[in-house]
Amino acid sequence: MSEMNLKQIDVNGLKVFSNHCDLRKDLHLFMDYVWNRGVKRSTRENRLPKMDARRLAKLISDPLAPEEVEEYGYSAWLDYIDDTTLKLGFVSYDIAGEYMGYSSSEPSYPDNYIEIDESKYNNFLDMTLQDQENLLVKSLVDKYTDCDNEFFDTGIMGNLDTFSSNGCATGVLPTLNFAKIRNFLLKIMQHCQSGIWYSAASFVQYLKTEHPFFLIPKKPSYKYKSDRIDGRYGNFNERKDDQYHYIEISPKDSNAFERVEGRYVERFIESIPLALGYVDVAYGKSEYKERKPSLNALKAFKVNESLLHFMEGNIPEPRVTIQPNFEIHVESEFYPAGTLDKLNPLTDTISENTVTILKLNKKKVTARLANDESLDVIATLRNLSGSNVPQNVLTELEEWAGHSEVFTLYYGFGLLEGNLNLDATKNFTVKKISPALRIVKEPKNLFGKLEEAKLVPTIVKHSDKAFRSLPDGVKSRFPKKSDTPVKRKKKKIVTLKRKTVITLYFPDKMVFEKCSNALIQERCDIEMDRNNKSISYSGEEQKQINSTLKTLKKEYVIKMKDINW
Repeated sequence: MSEMNLKQIDVNGLKVFSNHCDLRKDLHLFMDYVWNRGVKRSTRENRLPKMDARRLAKLISDPLAPEEVEEYGYSAWLDYIDDTTLKLGFVSYDIAGEYMGYSSSEPSYPDNYIEIDESKYNNFLDMTLQDQENLLVKSLVDKYTDCDNEFFDTGIMGNLDTFSSNGCATGVLPTLNFAKIRNFLLKIMQHCQSGIWYSAASFVQYLKTEHPFFLIPKKPSYKYKSDRIDGRYGNFNERKDDQYHYIEISPKDSNAFERVEGRYVERFIESIPLALGYVDVAYGKSEYKERKPSLNALKAFKVNESLLHFMEGNIPEPRVTIQPNFEIHVESEFYPAGTLDKLNPLTDTISENTVTILKLNKKKVTARLANDESLDVIATLRNLSGSNVPQNVLTELEEWAGHSEVFTLYYGFGLLEGNLNLDATKNFTVKKISPALRIVKEPKNLFGKLEEAKLVPTIVKHSDKAFRSLPDGVKSRFPKKSDTPVKRKKKKIVTLKRKTVITLYFPDKMVFEKCSNALIQERCDIEMDRNNKSISYSGEEQKQINSTLKTLKKEYVIKMKDINW
């Protein structure tokens, strides 16, 4: 930092601002909301409908959002989230619109539903935090136009006014690569120490001395030849209170760099870096009170650790700790969207901060296991926590897994069998299992309706302890009395002991070693033949073998083939 020689500054007496909103978290709250609802954007303005905006405003991290939606119909921070999901490609919708008639002065957006790219979003969740941040920053840095950049637009969390955009499609502006400029400034800021307030003016002076052409090249090019007359600063005019009274900036002016490049640097700091929480800023009075846009009104900035970790490429992955009381602590510098996407369906949220505390919920776990037979909760927790799962939690989860296989027994309801499409049956149907099988309410009343329909129904009442066999003559897929085995003379029981051994042959040494190492870690004592690359086991070890093979499925598509000798 000393090599840049930036001046440290005392911010007492200045207006200090930190962005307490979490863009990363809000992006995923937004995605979760639109994923579960068909959101149709407004026809005229292509905005989120006010009802959806109200709901989302209560979910996101900006405390001012609900009030803004009520007063203006939209929230600036919510719109920024909406726009960022579009930039990332997570969602798509019509942004061109169509003119509904010759008299239309603006486009309309009929039936403009938000569509989700599930593949792209799920791939994002599977990325490391560093890769997620790379993609997020790139989506923000790369998005600009000649007239849509820091010169003419105040940052979403910013306060500074801007240059007039008149003539922004001409002059030197169309030739500037703002993505390259923004990335350059982020790399320079990477050399700052975190937690120290630096003078923004001294940062501008450093750039003026060491990198005077970081923004506009020494020999700029122009879109039109006639723009050469206005020169490198032809797009940037100061104005007094009278907006039509412009003051030109000449490259020969001693403070021309501060008045153009310096103003850009101020506005860049309070745009993307502030929105991402990379910096805190401090404001004071403008150096030129009688001229606009303000100059040196952003007095100081402070770089946070998050910027340095991102730029250094070493954002740490979430640290997941599972406690014996079934709490799961997720410690992460950045919002751990991928980790929480795996844990949220199994847990309740206790608190959210730098450390998010969740708690395993038995009902949620058993419900997920019942809906997804391939889900291995224990393997999921071990992968997230580095295998550090308390024994009592493992024992309990195995019991919960057993509960997930129990079916639901309905008391006071009936099971109706038969290909019946009568209106009477529809009124009594609670759940249709198949075309010929459904759960019904009020079975006695339904029985009467079926008799009125001149059918020949049979009603069987089961006991609380066991199901009754159906009478002979009844057409059913369930057992009848005649199906009950006839009691015969008891025969002497002779027990023959048998042991079946299964041998798995692996195609190559690498897969064999990975499986062997996993079994050793599981303390599974089975026969391994390294020469034949084979593993032999009995039925007793089947459960541990299945668990180990599931871990291999993360890297391989495993197929079983029986062989005969």
